[in-house]
Amino acid sequence: MQPTDITGGAVVLQPWTESDVDAMVAGRQDPEVVRWTGGPHPYTREDAVRYITEETPRWWGEGSAATWAVRDATTGAVLGAVALHGISEGEAEIAYWTAPEARGRGTAAEAVAAVCRWGFGALELERIGWACIVGNFGSRAVAQSIGFTVEGTTRKSYCQRGTRVDDWVGSLLATDPMTDTRPLPSRLELTDGVVRLRRWRPDDAADLAQACDDPLTAQWLPVPVPYTLEHGRSYVERTAHAWADGKVAELAVTDALSGELLGAMGLKLHQREQGFGEVGYWTAPWARGRGVAARGARLQSQWGLEVLGLSRVELLADVDNTASQRAAVKGGFTREGVLRQARSDRHGTPRDMVVFSRVRSDASGSAA
Repeated sequence: MQPTDITGGAVVLQPWTESDVDAMVAGRQDPEVVRWTGGPHPYTREDAVRYITEETPRWWGEGSAATWAVRDATTGAVLGAVALHGISEGEAEIAYWTAPEARGRGTAAEAVAAVCRWGFGALELERIGWACIVGNFGSRAVAQSIGFTVEGTTRKSYCQRGTRVDDWVGSLLATDPMTDTRPLPSRLELTDGVVRLRRWRPDDAADLAQACDDPLTAQWLPVPVPYTLEHGRSYVERTAHAWADGKVAELAVTDALSGELLGAMGLKLHQREQGFGEVGYWTAPWARGRGVAARGARLQSQWGLEVLGLSRVELLADVDNTASQRAAVKGGFTREGVLRQARSDRHGTPRDMVVFSRVRSDASGSAA
């Protein structure tokens, strides 16, 4: 197999050369690359020289792997790396990393898409596999953005420098349309000018812990008591996993001007295929009485109905939680009745819940 260049939009893919050694070392020493990949650590010049001058030429010659430096098409600067490994019997596996200065620009997606098209065309591959350590949401987003299907989680399947870790795995077939397979967009912001809904970030953990370490919150929600910083960090991490899987769209509610955390919204999507979702919320103690929950519920339910294509969004509130019920009505929901013993409280006691709903005609007939 002969080394070849590939052009893909704003990037060009070229086989590695000795002049790329410094760029390779810098890229492989980046903390995020170290965190999510294997190989030597620390990564030395000797490692880079061996990879570029010995290993990659041998792989090209054997036809077992194809590796490229991802370069800026204008400047020629190295922006990352992409490779097809394990080329055999119509199958290969994609691997890639991106330099810090190139992240968030679509660089990896352009490079990976170009390599996949080349693999399906020039090599006549039928399947390209993909895997990354569980939690590497950047790699997962890149793969899904160009059409990879995430097939599941393989437990302790990857040995990263002596430690076995879980992997997400997926594939792209030659017959797949190469269209975005992400169940939810990677980025989302909803606002009515007063509140803004956005995805949770790691630096929200402290404010989250302060908001949830509250007697009234604990009265209506099954949150840990006391609610610590570690609980906040764990919650933010869980929301990221649920978002990637498309199970729940959890959003922080913030002040549209100051960015202060005001509360939380969550849209459960376990029955999305049937056109059904369920919204829930809480408000931080310092933001109560300002209509935060109502505004957030209206924004997120409208997004679910109009953008996700849901036909119905439900909201359940404890029969004794009159504040939550008022917020539901102000948020555009219609009270339908009482579901007997529909939820259990923090002590495991079944509770009656008032059920509210918004349907698509409600959303289309109201202001966002």
